[in-house]
Amino acid sequence: MFETHPTTAPKVTAKFRRASARLRNRRGATLGLIIACGFGLMFCIWGFFQLSMLMGGSRQVRNAVDAGALNVSKRIVEVKVPVSQQYADCGDSTGSASMSNINRIWGKSFLINANVDGMKLDGQTSPQATAAAETAYQMSKNINDDLFSKVTCHKVLNSLFQQLAHQREARLLGADTKIEKTDTDVCSVAMVDRGAESNLAYNPNQLPTNVAAKGVTLGPKSFLRGYTPMKANDKDFIFTSFHMGEMPHLIGDDYFEKNRADTAPLGGSYTPVPNAFRRIGEVDALPSKVTATACAVANPQRSYEMAIPYSFVTIQVGNTAKWYVERKKIKETTYGFKPETQYEVKDVKLSTGGTVNGWGELGHEYSSASSLLAVLNALPGDHSVPFKKMLQRLQEIDPNFNMTRLIKLLESQAFVPQEGQPVSKYYLYPVYSSPDKSDPTIKIGSSNYDLPPWLNPNNPPEGLEKVVATENKQIDKPNWCYQRITGGNNSSGKHWTEVYGNIMWQPGTGFGQHLGELRFARVTELYFSGDPDS
Repeated sequence: MFETHPTTAPKVTAKFRRASARLRNRRGATLGLIIACGFGLMFCIWGFFQLSMLMGGSRQVRNAVDAGALNVSKRIVEVKVPVSQQYADCGDSTGSASMSNINRIWGKSFLINANVDGMKLDGQTSPQATAAAETAYQMSKNINDDLFSKVTCHKVLNSLFQQLAHQREARLLGADTKIEKTDTDVCSVAMVDRGAESNLAYNPNQLPTNVAAKGVTLGPKSFLRGYTPMKANDKDFIFTSFHMGEMPHLIGDDYFEKNRADTAPLGGSYTPVPNAFRRIGEVDALPSKVTATACAVANPQRSYEMAIPYSFVTIQVGNTAKWYVERKKIKETTYGFKPETQYEVKDVKLSTGGTVNGWGELGHEYSSASSLLAVLNALPGDHSVPFKKMLQRLQEIDPNFNMTRLIKLLESQAFVPQEGQPVSKYYLYPVYSSPDKSDPTIKIGSSNYDLPPWLNPNNPPEGLEKVVATENKQIDKPNWCYQRITGGNNSSGKHWTEVYGNIMWQPGTGFGQHLGELRFARVTELYFSGDPDS
């Protein structure tokens, strides 16, 4: 048997109890820690979930705002304003101006003012030409300003933005949560891609001599530079940039900021139509709003040729006979385009005694002419300068028109119309098959034929007429004369003809349709004298 020592047993029991208590305390602390960690983990999971929802919702907001801004850039080209009658030929099929054709309207205005610059250089400008160019510029500016107001209107932009943005929901931020527009943006438009091409192609040969435009060449075509100030007739012209073949697309906010219409103006007397737009959208489903911004560039994906569509050039041929007796002019008559005999000197007294009767054979310069080209070349001389003057103006109607086509056109025009009577004035004008008048074909006709209804033959060119070429003088050909002297000391005297021509050019601005008239003034001088040595 073992002996029990009563004095040690209580001590062991006390120690055991204390150890058990400590163990229980540790277990309780561990359990509390586990519970606390569980709650912490659950909070982290909940927080991560909320963060994921917030990030996902923010992405939904951003995607919706991107879609809305992109819709603005795609559909802003549908915003239109009416145009004045003088610019109806540059309007679309509805007779309106939009972002698609605003450069076309400015192109017509540029050509009209460039024509005045050319007149100044040649000393052929007039108050009428200056006034026409001023009116043309003011009208194009009014159209531009109307369109600018419309495409920068927050109501218009918000409507286009909401068409897509409002249809999308940020479900991760709450059920039926819609993206709403906000008007906190101080500037919602910009003019990006400065110095790039506009959607207006041009031919440098379209412009009058010593008048130049700022352009950029892409492949076989040249385009006027966009957002690059240039001048004509001391007036500012700025065209909107549109990259060829580029779709409307999103751009960075930094790029937008650098080209804002308000903080980075281009100068000049007006603000051109912008090509970039910014929209801001937000969701107010949380204690703090979720906001996103998107910027996009518009592009009509439509290009035009710079032109004055409803315009024309005229050619006029006139023949004058001047009758002289002893070098003193006694009469002036006109003659036609086929051989004829005129008797205009009748019993005129001579200083040598007696009287003289004289007549002339006229119109023989056209005896073999069957086409208008042959009529224009009826007398010898250098016709290149007048033809180039006429071609330059025709290229303002059709930039692709060239000298070969002009010669063929003149050659194809019969000089004797169906009515059987030659005409002295011809009209070169365009016809179109497209509703927006962008596919010109140059035709030729006269007042004896049906001209297009838009053409007003009574509209004169505004510039001053000037001789630009002379045709070589010929003696006794292709026209000649005869005389008969009665009485006096000599039964015969001297008689001869001098045949020559002046080619006149009267430029027009095109604002009143008429771009210029080329006038061939043929003259036959008939001289009669009783002195054989005169």
